Amino acid sequence: MTVKKSWILGAALLLLFCVIAAIFALSSQSYNTQTIQPLLHRTLSVDKAERIVPNLDIRYDGKEYRRDVNPFGLIEFLLRKGAHLFVYGVLAGAAALVLRMFRLRTSVVVGLSLLTVLLVAILDEWNQRYSTARTPTYQDVLVDLTGGMLSLAVCYGISRLYRRFSRGR
Repeated sequence: MTVKKSWILGAALLLLFCVIAAIFALSSQSYNTQTIQPLLHRTLSVDKAERIVPNLDIRYDGKEYRRDVNPFGLIEFLLRKGAHLFVYGVLAGAAALVLRMFRLRTSVVVGLSLLTVLLVAILDEWNQRYSTARTPTYQDVLVDLTGGMLSLAVCYGISRLYRRFSRGR
């Protein structure tokens, strides 16, 4: 392995471990530390919150999130699940970046990247069992896997488009 590739592998591994460390640092925090509802109450009126949130009802882990009942709770829920999709998407991308350095087949890279996401997501939910006012749920593992799959699909889609258009030059 050349010096340049060693440096890239080291940077990719550092990114991977930083993402995993951030996930566990956040899952160790209490819900009260992470909630953004007080900020939403200070910055938005109920009317404005109801206008910016789509008119939908979500049932998730035995709870109901509704715009007409608690728009701030719905906003927070959507942001939290969006954060799950994003962070676990970054995790999948970082894992794929590391694995690509070993010249593995794409299917192996995708499979191992998603396995990494699954293992970290399960450990993350297990860690939440010991955090104050946090509720571990299997649904979050599914959201995390979805984020990983979407990220890999986007990354590989962009890669294919890039290769297709760069060959035509």
